Amino acid sequence: MGWAEDIDLPAIFQAISSNQEALEVVEQLNETISFGNSALSRMQEEAIATVVAVANRCTYSALTHGGFFRRHTGDGKLASHLLNDYSGADLDPRDLLMLDFAVRLTREPSSLTTRDLEGLRRAGFDQKAIVSIVLITCLSNFMNRLATSFGVELPPAYLKVVKSWLSGP
Repeated sequence: MGWAEDIDLPAIFQAISSNQEALEVVEQLNETISFGNSALSRMQEEAIATVVAVANRCTYSALTHGGFFRRHTGDGKLASHLLNDYSGADLDPRDLLMLDFAVRLTREPSSLTTRDLEGLRRAGFDQKAIVSIVLITCLSNFMNRLATSFGVELPPAYLKVVKSWLSGP
């Protein structure tokens, strides 16, 4: 029995568990940058992770973080918007700007300029929050690449639950 089989690891971490040192570093990176440890709210962290995963077409991460978002907000409708088209969601303009920035950093990183950072500052994000936006976006892209590279999928039972709340009330 391997090390990963001895503990209950999320599928994304199981995919890299053959390299225990890398696994520990990636877990620490996640814990340091997100999961309530950033300068952003947990809702903002999960919103970024969700829209980045959607932009990357990473179903595993999109549904996982969409689920976390719904759990932290209790708002299934808003979570569904993030998974389909966040630009049509009833979001604070500040959060919409943050998500636009994260998606541009994901899709067209070379298009960003200092004016984009200034826009975030004008919207009320301080330097710590801007660093968090960038770090969470980069971390999400990294984790999406891991999930996609290793073909990580959601367990069927979880997928069934997520699909029901996406289509239900």
